[in-house]
Amino acid sequence: MENNFTFEGKVILVTGGATGIGAGLVRSILSENARHVTFLDLAERESEILERELKNKFGTLRVMYIKCDVSDEKQMNEAYNKVVDKFHRLDIVINNAAILCAEENLYKRMVDINFTAVISSTLKALATMAVDRGGSGGVILNVSSRLALTPSDSLAVYSATKAAVLQFTNSIAINKLYSKSEVRVLSVCLGPTDTAILHKHNSELFDKGCTQCFTSQVPERQRVESAVKGIIDVIKKADNGSTWIIAGNKPPVDITLSVREGLQNRCNDTSGS
Repeated sequence: MENNFTFEGKVILVTGGATGIGAGLVRSILSENARHVTFLDLAERESEILERELKNKFGTLRVMYIKCDVSDEKQMNEAYNKVVDKFHRLDIVINNAAILCAEENLYKRMVDINFTAVISSTLKALATMAVDRGGSGGVILNVSSRLALTPSDSLAVYSATKAAVLQFTNSIAINKLYSKSEVRVLSVCLGPTDTAILHKHNSELFDKGCTQCFTSQVPERQRVESAVKGIIDVIKKADNGSTWIIAGNKPPVDITLSVREGLQNRCNDTSGS
């Protein structure tokens, strides 16, 4: 468990930072005296409003918005390079960007944003922060979903992308790599949260072409503030490779052993077949 971790003085990058959980993270991290937060998003209007608000509150050097389609690896690399060129370091990356669309419409776009972009960003973050590559170590947190653990037949592609994020994160966070990189790689599985991703009329915030986003049928959603606080707490205290559930407005719950044992049991069950 990380001891005495603080955001103070650190440089952070958040994907999908214009609204909802992403915007909440940007605000909270700045309030914890981070040196700088850059957030990436395609929603220009919402991003510029947030950037202006936070520059007025925290200072012009503390926050920066970069318009970026995270599914475009060239744009992603350019965003990373801009941050590193300006601040000569990067300490924390939170891969939060995601879209929710009807599977028969734009499912490739959902895979590109929800999963492929997480791979690109994670690998770029490791190349930038790893001690064995000249960095200073750091933290990567990838946002998955409770649907990665309990798939929904009506959200098959979304569930699959979030399960892929979880498996990828756990695979790349093996301790022998951590001992060289000193970059903790973590995952959180969020329960239903009251954000724009659950509302059809806000679909333009995530993808201009995603016209079939649909409203969650889940009767109870946790507050954005609860999800944000949970993610902040996980970054502060979690061991490398650990997985956490944040749901129901409750503190984060470490489910690492359950996830690992579940996968191991499946392997054992099929080993003799």
